[in-house]
Amino acid sequence: MEERPVLGIDLGTSNTCVAFVEGDDVKVVTDERGRRVTPSVITLNNRGEVVVGHFAKAQQITNPYGTLYSAKRLMGQSVDARELQQAMKYLTYEVEDDGERRPICKLKDLRIYPHEVATQVLLKVKGLAEAYLQVPLKESVITVPAHFNDRQRKETMLAAENAGLEVLRLINEPTAAALAYGYGQEQRATVAVYDLGGGTFDISILDIENNVFEVIATGGDSYLGGDDINRRIVDFVVENFQQDSGIDLRRDKMAMQRLLDAAEKAKIDLSESDETVINLPRIAPNVDFNAHVYQRLTRAQLEEMSADLIEQTLRICTRTFADARVDIPDIDEVLLVGGQTRMPLVRQRVTQFFGREPNDELNPDEVVAIGAAIQAFTLFNDGDDMLLIDVTPLTLGIESLGDLFAPVIFRNTKVPHRISKIFTTSTDYQEQVRIKVFQGENRNASANTPLGELVLTNIRQALRREPRIEVTFRIDASGMLHVSAMDLDTNESQSIVIEDYAHQALAASELLVGPGGLSDLDDEMPPVGS
Repeated sequence: MEERPVLGIDLGTSNTCVAFVEGDDVKVVTDERGRRVTPSVITLNNRGEVVVGHFAKAQQITNPYGTLYSAKRLMGQSVDARELQQAMKYLTYEVEDDGERRPICKLKDLRIYPHEVATQVLLKVKGLAEAYLQVPLKESVITVPAHFNDRQRKETMLAAENAGLEVLRLINEPTAAALAYGYGQEQRATVAVYDLGGGTFDISILDIENNVFEVIATGGDSYLGGDDINRRIVDFVVENFQQDSGIDLRRDKMAMQRLLDAAEKAKIDLSESDETVINLPRIAPNVDFNAHVYQRLTRAQLEEMSADLIEQTLRICTRTFADARVDIPDIDEVLLVGGQTRMPLVRQRVTQFFGREPNDELNPDEVVAIGAAIQAFTLFNDGDDMLLIDVTPLTLGIESLGDLFAPVIFRNTKVPHRISKIFTTSTDYQEQVRIKVFQGENRNASANTPLGELVLTNIRQALRREPRIEVTFRIDASGMLHVSAMDLDTNESQSIVIEDYAHQALAASELLVGPGGLSDLDDEMPPVGS
């Protein structure tokens, strides 16, 4: 097969980076000004055309209501999720319920789903790559946070498809970083990848031997990143300003956007300096034309206000090492990924936690895209012996009667993976069973993430617990779930690919298609369903 460029794309919360393999090198795509990352921000110009990237980000302050950013945090979420509600407090644009518990963003007169924002960003970077290479491009590998659930992965796939990209595989961001570190090297190493980006945190532990990359365990938090540190700075400034002036800046969207922008710049400054100043004149002209934010901020203050967030990442690391049954001294290399790892406190605490200095040879903004490009090259071109073995980040299962969660595939199971489990009926002479699929670690199904359901009809009518229903879960190499069910007595079967929220409303009231659920024969659990 003739080699041709295949894109590796790191679709980030704050920025997106694209790379490709050329000869023996991996190259990062630059725009017309030589910039190597594109802000994951969109807006509309005066002609109603979508503007993406640096020009859109420049409008965040002057047009806070009409600029969409950090949409990755909204993808695949229910609008009433606690984490999403917390994040929405700091967004300057409006997010509404689309009527089916899915968040939808308001952009002037338009309503845009978060995955559609991602589509526009992908269209932009795809166009940059095509201009850079002077050829049309289609095939790609796209990275996602290791802790992304099935719904979030599906919406990422949909965003790519709508951008005209064929996704050869979704790859977890820490795994991509490990590929960038270890591909082509004759070595045997156990590596920890600490990935703290703008919106998410992941920790993955991998064994690397020659070109075999095996993920042992992964953990993370989809709502823990640099954005949260920015918000701590904003809260600090807002509270001090209100004490001094009596003005609550939280009521002014434009003021909040100016503060968010200034907070990010102050945070970056404090990675190099011990002190900085947030200076924002005429911050609330509608209330007091002379109101002026002038706030000194020291690195020590920033570290104090964000220390608990950094400690939370280390608690997740501790749990992940326990899952992996690996001791910290067994780690040969610690890789830092994500722009937030430039923060001195992060590097200091990671060094203390692992008892060794982390590897700082890799660019934390580009390493994930580079790893994705390597994976894309090996998938699309023949003659490469690289093997990547990843894991599923969260437990998958079905709802049992009494809101109990019956696991089918446990977290950190190697993927691809397929498993079948036998269940039975919960009531006498059932005509159908309803199988509701969830993802998470809580014993209560309702506390986990609903992924979808299937209904198996025309089952053998018999006394409860007599029929045998085989439920099969299959996870593909991209970590996405396929579910099927069969009545072993009648051979009636039904299967679904769990769809993303853009295609399927998962409101509980709409899933109640009839009485009857399942009972787990293996574990003697209570009957499932209603």
